[in-house]
Amino acid sequence: MGRVAIVTDSTCDLPNAVVEAAGIRVVPLSVTFGLDTFVSGVTISTAGFYARLLADTSRLPTTSQPAPIWFEEAYAAVGSDDEVSAIVSLHVSSALSGTVALARDRAARAPIDVEVVDTRLVGGALGMAVLAAHRVAAAGGSVAEVVAAAEQVRDRALTLLVVDDLQALRRGGRLTGAQTAVGGALRVKPLLHLVDGRVEVRERTRTWGRALERVGELVEQAAAGGEVDVLVAEALAPQRARQVWEQLARRVTIGDRVDAQIGPIVGAHVGSGAIGVTVVPRRARPQAGVSGA
Repeated sequence: MGRVAIVTDSTCDLPNAVVEAAGIRVVPLSVTFGLDTFVSGVTISTAGFYARLLADTSRLPTTSQPAPIWFEEAYAAVGSDDEVSAIVSLHVSSALSGTVALARDRAARAPIDVEVVDTRLVGGALGMAVLAAHRVAAAGGSVAEVVAAAEQVRDRALTLLVVDDLQALRRGGRLTGAQTAVGGALRVKPLLHLVDGRVEVRERTRTWGRALERVGELVEQAAAGGEVDVLVAEALAPQRARQVWEQLARRVTIGDRVDAQIGPIVGAHVGSGAIGVTVVPRRARPQAGVSGA
């Protein structure tokens, strides 16, 4: 029996070095500025995206799901490896993008068995699910075990996001007008989280300092005294990311640590300055041959 390979999409915001070392295939989404469309990570880098975003603040970029051919090429390329017997394809929440529906359509035509998973996650949370699935796959896990590893992250992870402004999320359809009004009241810094695959306002804080302190408090509660794996992603905000790590180092025991940048697709909706944190408790960490509780 061959191994299970992992495919994901460019909303996962994993560092290139991590993706390449793990041999994970990433299907890119696209971002459009006016009449110019770029493929995330292919024809525009994260640095190039933010340079363009800051150069033209009069209009917000838009994003679009992958071209169908990119899924066909990804599945064919991965399936051409004689050591690969199946693919688990993990994607951004269907509540935020049509990417997973497109993946399922192309998976039905693939030359290899493909299990497509709507993770109900996005950004660093999706990245952590991908890494958990990869660990189990690399240890010889079955398709069911690999999928279960990703689902454990979905069920147990805490994902938090602090942004400067909610307008991009609202205009992109990722927040309702009512949520935007709540988050924008009195120039507060809204603390967002993922709820059933959607981005929602969790609470409001007055300043960035208090927002990051609150992130630390919530992560400590989620850890419940145990060890946690953590990913911190930033959008041109390395100092804020350092503050988060300092908060967490005082509050929790960190296992795996991932430093990441918010890429062009998620960045188009959250803007520069944003900070995202995903924490995954290590209790009952899934392994190949062991069913997770």
